[in-house]
Amino acid sequence: MSEFIYFLGMRLEYWSLFVAGVAILFTALKDFILPFIIKPKLKITYANKEPYKRAPIILHPGSILSAFDRFKVENIGKTTAKNCRCQIYQVKDNDGKEIDLQGFPLRWASRPDAGNDFSKAERLNIGPGESEFADLVYMRSDNTTRMFLSSYHSTPMGMGDSIAADNYTFKAIISGDNFKPYIASFKVLNKADLNGFHIKFENVKRK
Repeated sequence: MSEFIYFLGMRLEYWSLFVAGVAILFTALKDFILPFIIKPKLKITYANKEPYKRAPIILHPGSILSAFDRFKVENIGKTTAKNCRCQIYQVKDNDGKEIDLQGFPLRWASRPDAGNDFSKAERLNIGPGESEFADLVYMRSDNTTRMFLSSYHSTPMGMGDSIAADNYTFKAIISGDNFKPYIASFKVLNKADLNGFHIKFENVKRK
């Protein structure tokens, strides 16, 4: 009688090695190979209407009206876009002068209050078919000479959250853990009313 145990013509210990190999291959496929091949695909859009424009909004009861301009980040891919965040990539005026706002975190509209740590609030996952809005700029009825940006609880050191009202080209960068960054360009004009600023969506490029 053989001292080895066989199953379907194969020694049992070989079956154990085979099953372990399949498990390792499956884990590698699920966690490394497929995420490397199948990536999220983002679509960035803007329009001069609701829900991209949110107005009028009362900032302080009975006093200050505001109007927010937001762009939409939609995941039209088949896998989750992980740890997405939006930042100012570049702001230039009509003369080509760059405004010192690079790296300013643009706030996700679904997270109006970041608490004490904006670094956690500025990142979120966007699943397939889901979308999120990010605040680009907003106007305030008490100071129409400036354009305001929605900062988190703590404004980044060395940066203000407003600039003089003028004509600018805004570039926002949308980045994450498992996709190449997107850069969306907007023309923001020095024209504002109770519906916000006049904005033209220009293009989206990959970095």
